Amino acid sequence: MKTDDLIEALALGLEPARAARPAPLWLALAFLVTAAAVLATLGPRGDLGEAMTGANFWLKATYTAALSAAALWWLDRLGRPGASARRPALALAAVVMVAAAAGVVELLRLPAELRLDDLLGWSWRECSLNILGSALISAPMVWLSARRLAPTRPALSGAALGAVSGGLAATAYGLHCPEATAAFVAVWYTLGVAAAAALGAAVGRMALRW
Repeated sequence: MKTDDLIEALALGLEPARAARPAPLWLALAFLVTAAAVLATLGPRGDLGEAMTGANFWLKATYTAALSAAALWWLDRLGRPGASARRPALALAAVVMVAAAAGVVELLRLPAELRLDDLLGWSWRECSLNILGSALISAPMVWLSARRLAPTRPALSGAALGAVSGGLAATAYGLHCPEATAAFVAVWYTLGVAAAAALGAAVGRMALRW
């Protein structure tokens, strides 16, 4: 058999391989387990039922969910060798910038003597740390969701995994935390997610090396 005939015979019936993606079941489990852990250890906010009928609760949840979604898109692109991850990285930055702008506008509209309280709330010392701690719960399942991906940039991929974990953790933490001012969320929630991303980058640098 000629070489060309052999190649043609081997190629018969081949179909394009479906691109691997983060597994949604693992991601859903990561959120549910983290939310359960937050409720079990920290407890639900006292007015959770009432808060869920208002806009502020859902605006905060929308922001943290948007962080997760953008980070997940970033992770998906980083997990494909040769794919550009620029657009999802810009989308993630844009989500943060919108929240920061909302926080700045809110502070500027307040009297000067009220701005610090609006920014710090009463739980600023613990908010970011609690989100980081919750991200440690979601992280193993988030990493399992990405086990079929093929990242070639370990540190960036680890950062994306950490950001997804942190975004899910921040969303779950909102079930406990009553703080909902735009400035507070833009600073302390974002800092918690950023800390999870930084930790993910440090772990990914070693754990995701080929």
